[in-house]
Amino acid sequence: MKKRLTFMILVLAAAGLAYLYSRPVPKVAAVSIVPAAPKPQSVKLPWPSRGQAAIGAVGYGVLASHGDQTPVPIASITKIITAYAVLTQRPLSLGQQGPTLTLDSTDLSYFDYYYTHGGSDTNVKAGEKISEYQALQAMLLPSSNNMADSLARWAFGSIPAYVAYANQLMNNLGLTQTTVGSSSGFSDKTLSTADDLVKLGEVVLNSPVIAGIVNQQTAKIPVEGNVSNVNALVGLDGINGIKTGNTDKAGGCYLFSSMQKVGKQTVELIGAVLDQTDLSNALSAAPPLIKAADGGFKQVIAIKKGQKMGNYKAPWGPTADIVAAQNVSLLAWQGKQLLIINSPQLIKAPSSGGSQVGTVTVLSGAKFASAVLTLNQNLSAPSPWWRISH
Repeated sequence: MKKRLTFMILVLAAAGLAYLYSRPVPKVAAVSIVPAAPKPQSVKLPWPSRGQAAIGAVGYGVLASHGDQTPVPIASITKIITAYAVLTQRPLSLGQQGPTLTLDSTDLSYFDYYYTHGGSDTNVKAGEKISEYQALQAMLLPSSNNMADSLARWAFGSIPAYVAYANQLMNNLGLTQTTVGSSSGFSDKTLSTADDLVKLGEVVLNSPVIAGIVNQQTAKIPVEGNVSNVNALVGLDGINGIKTGNTDKAGGCYLFSSMQKVGKQTVELIGAVLDQTDLSNALSAAPPLIKAADGGFKQVIAIKKGQKMGNYKAPWGPTADIVAAQNVSLLAWQGKQLLIINSPQLIKAPSSGGSQVGTVTVLSGAKFASAVLTLNQNLSAPSPWWRISH
């Protein structure tokens, strides 16, 4: 009986020890290190002496701005909003002409109004048939006010309906300083800031149709015939768009984009200049800004290969460092702080040296570069006694 009891106790003890040993080993959490990012450097830009301006780049957002960013009239830059809104309702693929607009007496009245009030226009006639693409060309290249109204009425049923839609669209895009008051901008009721226009420029250039039209120097449209782009700088200094504006109240306005080679990479700059004395001054402000902005970009090694990014300390004693497996290098705007996101994971033991244990990412705006994080040495498993006793 005594032997049997002893045997039972030994069996139970062995089972208990086996249970304790078989429990899962806890994963090991990292103690991460977020290294200091390179300090931003001052970037000197030749801002215009009056009004407001901003410079940005695709993927980077607004890089720098100048002047009081209070909403002001943007004149015919409004037509970029109209084009984008129309294409959300009546989308086109690159190379398509799209549906046909048949112009009527209301469209003729639009022409008569702008013609008698000295606004930019394109000739039309009753019964004229013009494709959506051609109408967009007429609105964006010679800056036809009457075609802006015709497009808005065609796509939305009425100009008030267009205005309501466009304001909601701007709000949805986060352009809270932009208010749409018309389809053409002639009335000076459309207001925005240079900062908002740089953001708008990045959005609309994602449309291949708009990007393609604003980079054209000439086009041929029904009735009017050959038209030229009022953006006289297209083709110079890498400028490939996007829209000018000019009224007595708004002064000269210019929203521009430019493809620039920076080292081995290409950057698409977007700039806005508002409230200049005239259109000529607004245009002349762009090339110096473009040239200076080029120098604001630099290839930066934010994280070096082998750099310590944290460590693991197991509850049973062993430690292992977390290191970057390679350099993290990216083209960055020197005037803005880089964001470093260090993301080591929970790991199991044992883990061998060189194992991938997470990533580190460096961001400049929406542009980013990443590296794998690895262990610099083995992280051993706990001893049998530790497993049983814990």
